[in-house]
Amino acid sequence: MSQNPKNTHRDAQEVQETIRKLERQNALILQAAGEGIFGLDLEGRHTFVNPAAAKMLGYEPEELIGQPSHSLWHHTKTDGSPYPKEDCPIYGAYKDGQVHHGDTEVFWRKDGRSFPAEYTSTPMRDEQGTLVGAVVTFRDISERKAAERAITELRLHTERILTAAGEGIFGLDLNGRHTFVNPAAAALLGYDLQELIGQPSHSLWHHTKADGSSYPKEDCPIYGAYKDGLVHQGDDEMFWRQDGTCFPAQYTSTPIWDDQGTLAGAVVTFQDITEKKRMATQLLEEAKLAEVTRVLGDIGHDIKNMLMPVLSGADLLKDELDEQFPSLIREKVKGAETSYANSLDLVHMIVTNARRIQDRVREIADAVKGVTSPPHFTPCRIGIIVDGVLDTLRTYAAEKGIILQTDGLDALPVIDGDERRLFNAFYNLINNAIPEVPPGGNVTIKGYPGTRSDTVELAVADTGRGMPPEVRDRLFTAQAISTKKEGTGLGTKIVKDAIDLHHGHITVESEEGRGTTFRLVLPLSQIASSRTRLGIP
Repeated sequence: MSQNPKNTHRDAQEVQETIRKLERQNALILQAAGEGIFGLDLEGRHTFVNPAAAKMLGYEPEELIGQPSHSLWHHTKTDGSPYPKEDCPIYGAYKDGQVHHGDTEVFWRKDGRSFPAEYTSTPMRDEQGTLVGAVVTFRDISERKAAERAITELRLHTERILTAAGEGIFGLDLNGRHTFVNPAAAALLGYDLQELIGQPSHSLWHHTKADGSSYPKEDCPIYGAYKDGLVHQGDDEMFWRQDGTCFPAQYTSTPIWDDQGTLAGAVVTFQDITEKKRMATQLLEEAKLAEVTRVLGDIGHDIKNMLMPVLSGADLLKDELDEQFPSLIREKVKGAETSYANSLDLVHMIVTNARRIQDRVREIADAVKGVTSPPHFTPCRIGIIVDGVLDTLRTYAAEKGIILQTDGLDALPVIDGDERRLFNAFYNLINNAIPEVPPGGNVTIKGYPGTRSDTVELAVADTGRGMPPEVRDRLFTAQAISTKKEGTGLGTKIVKDAIDLHHGHITVESEEGRGTTFRLVLPLSQIASSRTRLGIP
């Protein structure tokens, strides 16, 4: 039976119309897509480009059609080196017929700028199954990469604070297992960090009381923080090391709450107070209160100063958290809200404990100046000691807008010195200078060859306000006074004691409105210095 020509013509028109509709629909999809989409032939030339792709690359679509793709927007690697197209994974889709995906490449815009891209390159085959090119979809992931960097930086910043803390710090979940442990805690308990993570805390280091009897975990005040939601602290517990020995510990157990206000665990800080207990016993038995007062005076002053960069760093960390996390939470980044809450808890814990230590230090009244323990002289380099001081104070100085700098220290010869006392001396000189220097000023530590061949000379100079004569002239005496709020006047006396211990010499030059310079002379050899003092050739 023959087919009606009119019907055949009508069927053909319907087919053509259907094809046109599909083409229009595909075009609309390509135009509406937020991701960049383009097709490549077997030579890597663009066969189609959607508006999003052209816009991200800074071109008009017609500027790309028929042009080679790799040399336009994928010609250079992230490190700035040339990117051979033979190594390009996007080209790989129509070379090996495999789908290639990644998020470590950068695409280059027409104006020469680049952006990190996540891409998928999918091979295209014709009806015979022959490779004819590839379809590439991509998107700009600059914001995601920035968010990842911010989270990483915040995590590293928190880890640095935990690592630097001298107290043991660890977190517990609701089952009493360790969720994090800082190096000081692991060292105090005699474990490696990984031996503690995920393990039950009470049965490892709090299982036995001081009298040797078993310690039920239900009676443990440290666990109480995440049972009753209260802060628990004390100094009458024994913590047990891995080797079976124990030590008296002073601890604080603080509850952690999640973003729904539900108890999620606890943060525990602790320290070995064996020495503290021993000293207390010695004080009672020997009544050497004057000696202890001198020791506590120096230690208390240094602790007060060293807490300043900790508090400054904690404030900067909180500012960073407050700046970065709200946007991450709004974007519903996985875990951002919980991480924000936990980070704020940690910052609050650090600040609270630091301020508690400050309060205890302020209770040390009438601290006495003087060096009590014998010196430990070893070969050392002044430049390395000063670098350590600057690393400790750099955050504090930056917050005040002060530049810390050195000049000539690396060229100084090795000297015999007590590194701890020299560190304290330079720490006090620089730390005392920072609050006296207006923003934009500087503190400079310079080194010179000594006027005598067996000495070195140093200068700690600032561009600060300077000192009035009545303060300057009393600096290195028992009548030294401080012009700083809550200052003790001990700082420069500690410096003088350290320099005297090294058989050196220190002077000060200062004029109000013109800054202050401390000049130090130190011998290279303590043996030679002692022989000279005794008149031995």
